Amino acid sequence: MTVIEDETPLKQEYIPEEIVGKKQEEKFLSENLEHRNLHIHGPRGTGKTHLVRKALDESEARTCYISGLKHRTQYKALQEILSQLTRDEVSSGYHTSELQRKIEEHTEVMDIVVVLDELDFLLLNDGEDLLYFLSRLPNRPKITAITSNAENLQEQLEPRTYSSLQPRRIQFEPYTGEQIYEILADRASKSLAKKSVHRNAVTYIAPSTQNAEIALTWLKTAAKNTENAVTEELVKELRHNAFEAYTAGKLEHLSQHHELLYHAVEDLAEEDEAVNAGEVYQRYQSVASEEDVSVLSDRRISDFLKQLEKLGLINADYHYGGKKGKTREIQLNRL
Repeated sequence: MTVIEDETPLKQEYIPEEIVGKKQEEKFLSENLEHRNLHIHGPRGTGKTHLVRKALDESEARTCYISGLKHRTQYKALQEILSQLTRDEVSSGYHTSELQRKIEEHTEVMDIVVVLDELDFLLLNDGEDLLYFLSRLPNRPKITAITSNAENLQEQLEPRTYSSLQPRRIQFEPYTGEQIYEILADRASKSLAKKSVHRNAVTYIAPSTQNAEIALTWLKTAAKNTENAVTEELVKELRHNAFEAYTAGKLEHLSQHHELLYHAVEDLAEEDEAVNAGEVYQRYQSVASEEDVSVLSDRRISDFLKQLEKLGLINADYHYGGKKGKTREIQLNRL
């Protein structure tokens, strides 16, 4: 037994009717989503995806929503776009050019809005080919790019791509402690038993993070671990567990190697707060061997470390000079 009566409002994909503190951004999206290319940027957990998904639900245009975290290559993204346009599963038997041709045929007969969420991962894994293709179609779809790391797309893209895209940028600011409190209180009222959450428990969580996703995961973790009430003592006790649950939710969309690599950093962090990339590679190789998993190359693992950094799960500081030349010092992010 838990105090959760309806888990839906605590799920990350739940989109409330009113999104706290984002009225200007919501108005901007309703006026521009169908009419021009956009770049939405802001830290994680600031409501970017929720607000865009809400605008898509209210749009009368044909829309496609692609998560670069789930579809991290141009080919997978093209498959998903075609699947959403045809409302049918698209096999992996097509050549890239064939997928592009079929998408172009659909754009010729209808106006389309394409949202590329987590664009950071598509750019890191497969460059800008997808953006270039979409922005050069004869009947160009309106493209909304969402990023947490790439603040200035013009610096990330080749001039030929950016000149076709020319997005209007909107910045999402972090939530304040008061706004996080309002979000938690609203979700608790919809999800949990009456009088099962102590005010000081929510007051403790709210100023501890500006990421609404982490805050909601923390509340959900506490609610799952009590039959009586979510208290301040309980949320303090489950602080580490909540961040573990948040991390697991991010890693579930990635590969087993990402998970092994993260746990390698986690293991090393218990011994030393900051470790270098070489130590992480060695520990990853050891963990992978224990799990009987084929070890990836150092270069591939370096790319995976960059992806974990983009997810906000680790920090990597670069150091230059000395006997080792360029090195990366890696730290685990914590709540």
